[in-house]
Amino acid sequence: MAIYGTLETCAAQAPQTPAFAAAFGFLRAVLDGTHAAGRTVKELAPGQIERIDLVGDGGREAYALLQYPNTRVRADQQAESHRAYADVQAVIDGDEILEVMPLDGLETTTAYDAEKDVALYKMPPEGSRLILRPGLAAVVFPEDGHAPLQDPRGAPTPSRRVVVKVRVA
Repeated sequence: MAIYGTLETCAAQAPQTPAFAAAFGFLRAVLDGTHAAGRTVKELAPGQIERIDLVGDGGREAYALLQYPNTRVRADQQAESHRAYADVQAVIDGDEILEVMPLDGLETTTAYDAEKDVALYKMPPEGSRLILRPGLAAVVFPEDGHAPLQDPRGAPTPSRRVVVKVRVA
């Protein structure tokens, strides 16, 4: 089941593992500017993604993706899920909607790809809509379908964000 709230609330409710502790410590440092990744994410070119390994050989247990994509309107989205990693999602500037839904009943559009750790689904009629803005986070687990990067204003806009992938399987 997804977790949503402030970074501190999510950190308290997430599994108490070294990988989740590293994920939340990293996000705190990015948001407060004490980690160089806070500057890096602000310097990304549109569409650029940077990976930072956090825990384990090659980031096997946890790694961060610094991203600068555009948000999308809901009609242009697909839901997704992962099996090996949970996502800890946070917005660095701006805001976006992360929609979360149960996997049961979702229509698969792209079968699970173990190398990319993702399956894609047709968007359901509705899901739970979470607003992400700086200081808030969401943790989505393998049992959660989710559709990030929805624009709350209905028109695509740039969004600087971080997704920390934490191995759970």
